Amino acid sequence: MSREILSSKFAGSMLASALGDALGASFYRWNRDELRYTDDSAMALAIAEHLIELGGRIDSEKLAWKFVETYEKEPWRGYGPGPPRIFKLIKRGMGPLELDKRLYPGGSYGNGAAMRIAPVGLFFYDDFDELRLAVVEACKPTHNHPLAVEGALLEAASVARAVKLDPMKEVDRFDFIDYLESLTSSEVYLRKLKRLGELLEEEHSRREVVKNLGNSVEAFNSVPTAIYCYLREQDPVKAIQAAINLRGDMDTIACMAAAIAGAHRGLEAIPERDLARLENAAYIRGLAERLVEIKLGERRG
Repeated sequence: MSREILSSKFAGSMLASALGDALGASFYRWNRDELRYTDDSAMALAIAEHLIELGGRIDSEKLAWKFVETYEKEPWRGYGPGPPRIFKLIKRGMGPLELDKRLYPGGSYGNGAAMRIAPVGLFFYDDFDELRLAVVEACKPTHNHPLAVEGALLEAASVARAVKLDPMKEVDRFDFIDYLESLTSSEVYLRKLKRLGELLEEEHSRREVVKNLGNSVEAFNSVPTAIYCYLREQDPVKAIQAAINLRGDMDTIACMAAAIAGAHRGLEAIPERDLARLENAAYIRGLAERLVEIKLGERRG
């Protein structure tokens, strides 16, 4: 893969993800002149910054403090109730890891880890063993339930596989699903991935898709749905629209679906008119480019 294509895919994934987040979050708002993303993208960007700061590594303790810093800068981004409580516990010296287990039996199984994991999928796209380890480390600050970790792994693995795809060709949907099934151990994800394939064989109503895959904040009720939206459309903007049409946790599902589609199709698949309205688009693109530089071992200056 050429450097140009890799750069396009990294930027395409990160920008499409933020765009999906912003469009999903703005669905019920009248003023859409500026597209503002939520905590989904804020935390994903924190992971990207963390990877850059550590030269391509994830340190779960340092990442936990990075999340605290990110939250305190912009607490209005729309965080759910769990992370701010965890951040307060961290500041009290009660962590900084696996504090979600104090709040929820076995830890949180929400989609908060999967929604932010795209930079990990991008950076470790060519080494699954490293990818798996990095996903676990990236989950530790806030989401430690096995279903949350597995959801984050499926999302990261989807992004990683999409990076390897030809941006000009359609992916074989069922080959993609078979690959994800080979990574899956829990019954709920296996069942939903199998049903996902059945739903893709013909058109189904929104109600049928939501009934079978879900559209809520639990990882197992949103990650398979995001993968469905990507595989159905295989285009960032169309995948975003498909996710929004399912309602529910629109911003997060659109964010995750678009991250995969952007990694597949690249930056060129995102309309300039949309990027012009997305806040911090230039900064996000700069982060993606810096990740490429570190991945390829390039020196700056």
